[in-house]
Amino acid sequence: MFIPPTAKTNPRGAQHGFTLIEVIAAMALITFVIGGVYGIANGAMELGKSMSDSRIHETRVTNFVTAWREYLETLPPETRITVGEKPSRKFGRGSLLIENGTVPFAWTPVVRLSPAVEFKVVRSETERSALDLHVVHLYRNERPKSADDYKVIADLPLLEGLSSFTWEFFDAEEEEWVTLWEDKPAPPLFLKLKFGFVREPRDYEYVFWISGGNRVTEAAPSQVMQPQPQGGAQP
Repeated sequence: MFIPPTAKTNPRGAQHGFTLIEVIAAMALITFVIGGVYGIANGAMELGKSMSDSRIHETRVTNFVTAWREYLETLPPETRITVGEKPSRKFGRGSLLIENGTVPFAWTPVVRLSPAVEFKVVRSETERSALDLHVVHLYRNERPKSADDYKVIADLPLLEGLSSFTWEFFDAEEEEWVTLWEDKPAPPLFLKLKFGFVREPRDYEYVFWISGGNRVTEAAPSQVMQPQPQGGAQP
């Protein structure tokens, strides 16, 4: 009796499966897909980080400008502002010294009692070819040797990574902008700040009004009485 075989065989003798080339192609395709997904995700993360850093930067600049505006618009008339060409005290020349005014950027009771503050531009210690703007709170020595004999209470960086930072002052009497303000009886009428950052192509420029700044007061012309002839009629 004849019993037919139960297992089916391939008449050509070939076996089902993936060849080495097919496996390599599949692995290359999977790697390409994973790399693309990672690149998109990484780009989205970098974009989000850049936007976040930009918002933080803009917030810092806005807060800085707001603080300056509120500070300069509330200075008392007896405030003295000095930007000299020759070095004063132990800080570099060209620094902005403000005496007898309110104290800006104060965070402790001791700092709020400072009789003078100085704004200075120094070389950055963390970034090459960059500048930093610092506010220095000062106090007078117990036995001062000169009118500007101060010591430092605190030193606070306000803006970092600057490419440039300059100030100009508007002299209402001369009707011009000047870079020095020294030995003047009153503060300038306006203060202009110009600055830029190393990692940003944009330049910033702001003009602030100063309370108690110098102004030109025009006196009304005096009325001179003309002598009238006695017994005569007025013309």
